[in-house]
Amino acid sequence: MALILNGSVLLLLIIYSLYSLIPTVKKVPSLKVKLFLVLVTSIHFSASILFACFLEDFTSINDPTNFYENALETTQWFSLFNMGSSFISFLIFPFVKLGVTIEVLFLVFATISFKGLLLYFELIGIDNLSEKNNLLLLFYLTPSFHFWTGFLGKEALLLWLMVMVLKKIKFKKYDWKFVLIGGLIFMIRPHVFLILLLGLGILFLMDETKSKKVKRNWILITMVSFLVMLPVFMKFFLKIDTLNSASIQAYITDFISTTSNRGTTAISLTETTIFTRIGYLLVMPLPFLYEIKNSLQLIVSIENIYFVLVIFGSVYYVVKHKMKWSRLTNELRFALISGVLLMILFASYLYNLGLGNRMRIMFFPYLFYFLISTVDYSLKFKKHG
Repeated sequence: MALILNGSVLLLLIIYSLYSLIPTVKKVPSLKVKLFLVLVTSIHFSASILFACFLEDFTSINDPTNFYENALETTQWFSLFNMGSSFISFLIFPFVKLGVTIEVLFLVFATISFKGLLLYFELIGIDNLSEKNNLLLLFYLTPSFHFWTGFLGKEALLLWLMVMVLKKIKFKKYDWKFVLIGGLIFMIRPHVFLILLLGLGILFLMDETKSKKVKRNWILITMVSFLVMLPVFMKFFLKIDTLNSASIQAYITDFISTTSNRGTTAISLTETTIFTRIGYLLVMPLPFLYEIKNSLQLIVSIENIYFVLVIFGSVYYVVKHKMKWSRLTNELRFALISGVLLMILFASYLYNLGLGNRMRIMFFPYLFYFLISTVDYSLKFKKHG
């Protein structure tokens, strides 16, 4: 029975993935882009399958096993309804109880993130992008991106949900679905939700097309939501029972103590600055500048050479073309604001390079969205303007 169930789920996933991919490929006129989409698909699902098959060898990555075992051992479904890791176990609980294996669940989550990736490509207009974007599109071929978005974990869901946020903002559809998406992000990673909410507030504040009254109302809604959600996050996610300055300081002190020298690529929070950790987060480890200890670090270090090139290239391009804020659409502004705020957030508590490699998945797509769309828009503006 379990074999039939898992086989049926796999068949449905294959059908759904092909059903989603084929129209996108057909819409693209360029053979190179068609091959790019097929290659992205192959890497994405290959990474998911390899991760699932060799999960036991990744001894430092316990999340998928913990999610699955928590759902398996729990008898009361709604006892898992909580923020963070528990919420993932809550989501997979029915499937686990029915007998769906952890390997198949890897592919379920990989399919969800794949759907988000296709929507992302649709939003950037991949069927009509300039070849100047080829360097930036290489990001979606990096193994780390698919490693972290193709497994049974939070990043797969967040990729899809955060792309949905971009879509809603692009088409200015602030409806109940937008609220639902925000609620799901809050349950999965509440601190990411709070940063996105802050980014949304800044976006409304800087929107020249809105009247003062509309701005005031939106900012008020954003502020109230932030002030309500922040203590909920601190109490139920950070487990700070008494919300006062002493308790928060005690939490910070304990966090610094417990994360000190954690892992083989530990970063000291007390001996580094926020700017140093942003550097670590973006481009470390690098070959010859950091001791490479295993094959995974070697792969990441090669990827980081690419990210260094992107950073220098982006700075040069922005300076050369004198990018104007007034020309940016709302979703581009939001992508840039939120991407930078998320980068600062994660750098503020970065205590391990391996963790940083995973954190980047939550802000790199936004920053690359901004860069790709901005380069393409600038070229079209220059051509027609």
